[in-house]
Amino acid sequence: MELFTVNRYNDQAKSTNEDEILQKLLQKAEKRKRKHKAVEEEKLDKEPQTTEHTIVAEELQEEKEHQKENDEPLQSESLAEEETPPSNDFQVLGAEALAAAAKRQKVELVLPNWLAHPTLIEGNLQLEEQAENETESVSALQQLGYLKSFTRQALKQMKIKRPFPVQRAVIPWILEAHAKPEPFRPRDICVSAPTGSGKTLAFAIPIVQLLSQRVECKVRALVVLPVAELALQVYKVISSLCSKTELEVCLLSKQHRLEDEQEKLLELYKGKYYSKVDIVVTTPGRLVDHLHATKGFCLKSLQFLVIDEADRIMDAVFQNWLYHLDTHVRETTDQLLSGTQAPLCYAELLSSFGKQPHKLLFSATLSQDPEKLQNLRLFQPKLFTTVLNLPVFQLNEGKTDSVQDQIVGKYTTPAELTEQYCVTEMRLKPLTLFALIQQYKWKRFLCFSNSADTANRLAFVLKILFQSYDITVEELSGNMSALERSTTLNNFARGKINGLICSDALARGIDVADVDIVISYEAARHIKTYIHRVGRTARAGKLGTAVTLLSDQDLDQFKKMLLDAGKAMGDEISVSTDFEVEHANLYSTAMSALKDQQSLEKSKKAITKRRLAHHAKLHKEMEHKDQRTLTLMEKLQLKTISDIKKPGEKVHKIDKSLQGVTKPKETKRKRQAKIFKAIEK
Repeated sequence: MELFTVNRYNDQAKSTNEDEILQKLLQKAEKRKRKHKAVEEEKLDKEPQTTEHTIVAEELQEEKEHQKENDEPLQSESLAEEETPPSNDFQVLGAEALAAAAKRQKVELVLPNWLAHPTLIEGNLQLEEQAENETESVSALQQLGYLKSFTRQALKQMKIKRPFPVQRAVIPWILEAHAKPEPFRPRDICVSAPTGSGKTLAFAIPIVQLLSQRVECKVRALVVLPVAELALQVYKVISSLCSKTELEVCLLSKQHRLEDEQEKLLELYKGKYYSKVDIVVTTPGRLVDHLHATKGFCLKSLQFLVIDEADRIMDAVFQNWLYHLDTHVRETTDQLLSGTQAPLCYAELLSSFGKQPHKLLFSATLSQDPEKLQNLRLFQPKLFTTVLNLPVFQLNEGKTDSVQDQIVGKYTTPAELTEQYCVTEMRLKPLTLFALIQQYKWKRFLCFSNSADTANRLAFVLKILFQSYDITVEELSGNMSALERSTTLNNFARGKINGLICSDALARGIDVADVDIVISYEAARHIKTYIHRVGRTARAGKLGTAVTLLSDQDLDQFKKMLLDAGKAMGDEISVSTDFEVEHANLYSTAMSALKDQQSLEKSKKAITKRRLAHHAKLHKEMEHKDQRTLTLMEKLQLKTISDIKKPGEKVHKIDKSLQGVTKPKETKRKRQAKIFKAIEK
């Protein structure tokens, strides 16, 4: 180890470094001179007539600039000597590189032709309804020749008087595409329209009409949705349309037992499985379960594949359900599975006709990411989308550039939606929410938070604040079971509950009737989440309002998120400070109760955790101990611990035939015999 280090002075290296810096500065000065001279020559060419005074003034100015440029290298040299670091290992970029970077042009987004030139649909439902009421006296459904009689009857029973713009555009297009003869395969479609614009009927009506003439019962249509609640809602709509036909519909979700669903799907006759349903509505995870666990479940005859809320299903792969479906539906030798497009010759089209389902994608926030869309392997896709800023006749006439600017990267909301925001302090958010509900007299509202824990805490506080008022508030989040969520939703639909405090699990596709107000207690982290939240109101042409509570820290970020999506902030609303001061004591009491509740739950969890750890440790010690050395009490304790139900273990149902049957009394001798038998084991 060296105790001393001698650093010798290297004068030659320093002088070499200074010479290099001086040379670079002189080169820059010479470059500036040439540039200045070229500019002066251009001025002389443009202004041939100059006075003598002007020439003298220019010469004086040129001499001053020349003197200034001669002085600059000396000043720069002195600054370089002061600021030059001792090491030459790093290269410092100059101003020229920064200027060149600033002049670089921004790369523009280039979309595929089908995304850049969609079929545009009018999105203002109220204007449509007013125009139809003024010009038409006959029923709108009777004028649509593509609707069959049983479809009109089913729509009347569902109290639907007229089709929405999305339905008028998509339904006849699908029917016409399937009316073409072989080998013309229908193009896959993507529909991007606001929530509540009637997308469910847009794919349900043509599927039911095209399958209504089927002879043999097979699974010919598969509808995939991200959550069980949305799947149940779509199942009810399709079942209503099929009520006048022989088509059978089945719902697959984890809210039912797998064995019960298998009985609804298939029947075994003489060693062969036969399908009992024509249309299957399912969630991705449940579909994968049946593909691997249900013997005889066959999708080889699939004609329609509907992916509702397609952006969410594409973002989260959901157990890679599309891969499992591809391997099940298509043959492994099919070239289309490898991602390469087959040549569009007549023989190839004829051989592949009918082997691949017609894909229909629907979402309010459809992704324009080519990589995500490539995974779906769409066949010559066609896009339907809504634009609210221009009427339909202007959209059809032209200006494709302005129309493309409106639709690329933008998200549409219903024209009947009023968007507002309220700025408040973070610590007073629950009190501000309580004041807004009371001040504006909101009776049916949904309030969204970013997490289930926040929804639980907010619901607890609001219940205390509304104790003396005629308003009922309940929680609806992922912490609840499926049965509890279904019961809460039914109570809200019947008017027994005024407000639901929800997590974002409810923000997609769920149609809750007559929601006047949607409140975002916490600002959405992404524009897609915001679009689906506000889409719970202003549905089917009805008016609605969306309010977002913002703190000062969230305001700029929320504004930027909306501007990037091509949306405005809306109007700001406020609450009376007198109301907040009046209820300050009640709010303080509610927050104290919340704190006590949280500490109690925390202690319960800690006790349960310690108890389980103690039982596990004791069980492990007794298992390693020699059974012959155990006492009678230790053996009984070991058996008791092993009989404790493990967390997550399902409880077996009691046979109904044994219910109400009283067991015979167990005598003392029998109990002792049972104990000794357990010990001997």
